[in-house]
Amino acid sequence: MRTRARSIEEVKKSIESMRGRNLSVSVNKGRKKTVRLNGVIEDMFPSVFTFRAEKGDMVSFSYSDVICGEIVLE
Repeated sequence: MRTRARSIEEVKKSIESMRGRNLSVSVNKGRKKTVRLNGVIEDMFPSVFTFRAEKGDMVSFSYSDVICGEIVLE
């Protein structure tokens, strides 16, 4: 069964509630390549949010990536 589509506002609210907590992020890079990062959501902007990995790398993701399932926050 198809799941209900989430709006960008719903995604922003859920990401805002996870801000500052330790998270695990799975990133689908395509062709059966998945990267898993552990870290913290640092900042939120109108169209993207930034994630600082434990290794110190800063990565930005768009809210639409979360809606499409390219990014999974755990």
